[in-house]
Amino acid sequence: QVPGHLGSRLMMAVIRNGYLWTCHHVGLDSAGGNYDGVPSWTVTRSAVQWFRLPVGAGGLTYSSHGRIYDAASSHPYWFHFPSLNVNAAGNVLLGYSGSKATEYIGAFYQGRKANGSWMTRPGLVQAGRGAYTAGTRWGDYSATSADPASSSLWTVQEYADPSHELPWGTWITSIAVNP
Repeated sequence: QVPGHLGSRLMMAVIRNGYLWTCHHVGLDSAGGNYDGVPSWTVTRSAVQWFRLPVGAGGLTYSSHGRIYDAASSHPYWFHFPSLNVNAAGNVLLGYSGSKATEYIGAFYQGRKANGSWMTRPGLVQAGRGAYTAGTRWGDYSATSADPASSSLWTVQEYADPSHELPWGTWITSIAVNP
């Protein structure tokens, strides 16, 4: 789970084909609603949220957004610290961390085709290999890039691994989001 004091700042932004794409994580209630700071309201999971904003002479305007979250009624995944990128064809890849009560922090991804269709569920890049005990700092290593030589997208994500000197590792993988 991600401590609330880390915030939900925008994590990455890219301009492609006339749109600015960016993402962050947000706290949600059990119904997938926004956390709004009301004291009686409880964060029960976190989601990766993305935005697509047209870039034009009049500045940025709203186009679309979406969320990746687990709707499970008990022990949902907490998804956090995303990055994204868009290839020349307009396909999008988000990479991010995820954990739940029964799983250590692992590396995940989800793709969106240029036609707007999403993968049916998040893909696991690398499962967490143990407990992360180094404190609350997490998310420094989340990056997603478009491959200039192909339509593939690459993502670099953290996962918990106590066998390392630092209790985490990074996993780099190429994902083809085919049209």
